[in-house]
Amino acid sequence: MRSSYIHICHILIFFCSPLAIFSQSYQALTGSRFAGSFNMFQNPASSIASKDSIDFYIASLHVNNYTNFIQLGYAPLLRKQPTTTLDFTAGDFARDLMTQLNLSLVSVKYKISPRTAIGFGVNLRSMINVHTSHYNLTDSATDIISFLEQNSGSLPFKGNAASSNWLEYAGNFSHQLIDNRKMMLNAGANLRLNRGILGLVGRIDSLEFQKINIFGNDLYTITNADFIYGYSTTATAWDNTIRFRENLRNVMRETKWGASIDIGAEWLIKNERESDWFYEGLDYNYTWKIGFSMLDLGFARYSYYPGSAKTNGIKDAMTPEILLDKFVGVTDNIGSFNDTVSTVVESFTKLNGNFKIYHPSRLHLNTDRRLTSYLYLNVSGSLPFSVVSRENNYSVNDMAVFSITSRYERERFGLYLPLVYNTKTKLHVGAALRVGPMIIGLNNLNIFNNNSTLQNTSGYVSFLFRIRPREKKPSFDLIKCPKRVL
Repeated sequence: MRSSYIHICHILIFFCSPLAIFSQSYQALTGSRFAGSFNMFQNPASSIASKDSIDFYIASLHVNNYTNFIQLGYAPLLRKQPTTTLDFTAGDFARDLMTQLNLSLVSVKYKISPRTAIGFGVNLRSMINVHTSHYNLTDSATDIISFLEQNSGSLPFKGNAASSNWLEYAGNFSHQLIDNRKMMLNAGANLRLNRGILGLVGRIDSLEFQKINIFGNDLYTITNADFIYGYSTTATAWDNTIRFRENLRNVMRETKWGASIDIGAEWLIKNERESDWFYEGLDYNYTWKIGFSMLDLGFARYSYYPGSAKTNGIKDAMTPEILLDKFVGVTDNIGSFNDTVSTVVESFTKLNGNFKIYHPSRLHLNTDRRLTSYLYLNVSGSLPFSVVSRENNYSVNDMAVFSITSRYERERFGLYLPLVYNTKTKLHVGAALRVGPMIIGLNNLNIFNNNSTLQNTSGYVSFLFRIRPREKKPSFDLIKCPKRVL
């Protein structure tokens, strides 16, 4: 049997495992008092604790990627001739792939008064996650039989995968609840309405096989396989023969509305000098800032395409050779693929109606310490949780993230050096720079290491514009007086 069969199996595992989503990722500007509307999606209360009456950012792109499925090769910035590969990672372990793209088209914050701020944003978000139970892959597995032989201890095999892509309209409101000069308490909320552009879901449960010997020959038969695969009707709404505007209109007609909320609070503590009534910036200066928020409590909604299906069990005498012969050449058409699937399983049911993919909810804790006029130290943690049962719903998982970020920050310049730990890529060092309106950052500086791969690198870029409040010049000053006046 050809060695390419084993690669076909890996590709099927890669794309047909059930879906989960990797959520919002770390940004070094978390806790920054000059981030303005850029920060309200990390803590919705932060938009009021800002110096500026108006700030807005445009064309903010944040990309995050993690995978141990495949090796993408090496492409560091300092190497003139990068090495690119596409090899499956050898070893016996569970496989994961998590990607995130967040394109914020615009986000605006307006401070109505020193105690109240509102904001609005439009985001395009895309998330993919694939997870499988452990299985062993070695260079010696040249065909499907040798692959099954070395994985008899990995049963039952399970996997899940998801891709959720949506257009999001967000509104922000933040208000100052308490101000007694020495401390302030701010609270805020985001309401996010979304339209599901593309949803893909799938799951493999209890894939098992057994080995039998007939007349001295070893044969493998698949004894059980339950799986789900589904995608939204928007996936088939695009037609390359018509204009882009008409395609966009057709896709948006098929979208469904979903929603999510964020809630948060920030506690600002001042020293004696900052709490003085005549000290500049009573509503945003602090020595300590402690923030708490709950983010992405909600879902995106889609409608099943009629080709989506759920199966249970498998018919007798289904060997790998028979399955390969049946499926090779029929995967380009969902109708013929479903017809073939129905001939090998015991139960075949088409999925219809609407389905939800729940966002990866998380708790975000943040502590910011002002050391000097321009030097700060920030400590933050992000803990994932689920608002629904993951067994009975399409829900998404997130990575726990802990970071310590030192930063030098002025109104038009900021330098950020985060030390970040997460449960996948472990410990790494990043950097971010803010010069005027431009913000650019990397969560992992391995791109400068010629021995490191780029596959788990993430970064972001944005343009943040700030408009200062107008201050009326007083006609007289009761505080200042000439030095020579007694």
